[in-house]
Amino acid sequence: MAAPTASPFRHDRARLVRSARTTSAAGFARSTPLPRRCWKKEQIMKTGLLPAIALCSIAIAGTAAAQPGAPTWRAMTFHDFRQPSASDVLQSVIWPDVIASANAYAENELKRPLNGRNALVTALSSTYQLGDRTVIISTALVRGCDSGANSSGAEIEPSICPLRIVGMKDGKVVSSKTESGCYVDHADKDLPEKNRSDSSYTQFDLKTGTIAIRTVVGGKEISACQRTYSIN
Repeated sequence: MAAPTASPFRHDRARLVRSARTTSAAGFARSTPLPRRCWKKEQIMKTGLLPAIALCSIAIAGTAAAQPGAPTWRAMTFHDFRQPSASDVLQSVIWPDVIASANAYAENELKRPLNGRNALVTALSSTYQLGDRTVIISTALVRGCDSGANSSGAEIEPSICPLRIVGMKDGKVVSSKTESGCYVDHADKDLPEKNRSDSSYTQFDLKTGTIAIRTVVGGKEISACQRTYSIN
């Protein structure tokens, strides 16, 4: 049986992984924990008020109202930022520095004209509504991710990437923090069949004020990706 043909998305992803071995757009390295200084609160606060349409884009992506009782797991939503959008809160508030860095690398280092589009940056996110407060948790595939083995014959592994948790109220950022978390390629017809349902899932616990994440790769849950984060 012929091996599946790799998609352009996966070629670009491999290029991102290889470049991460020597340099990182966000200042991250394989052996270095993701630093909090890479996403200071002041950076995100400078954005100020968000247009109402930006909050609508979050709702479209899937917002879950936090409910008392047993928490439930929900799949994170996939995002591709190649089409610029000022009304997308993930592009304008959560990951603007990462997108700008990827654009600069593509144009200045790779000499690849973008013609008004963004370089390839993808992300996963979940959004929770806590009364009048919105909490967004998101992880993005960037050049600084620790992506493990990346040879053509290697098993697919999750990447350890920057993860950001942002709280918003009345269109303003009221809290933000940077951690690290697992990122897996979203459903892709060119992935091996066993990996076409790979995904990360989040669960919000109203009692503890925490968000848990788990990741499934090739039908197996990855223990190293089971993490819990405080939203504050």
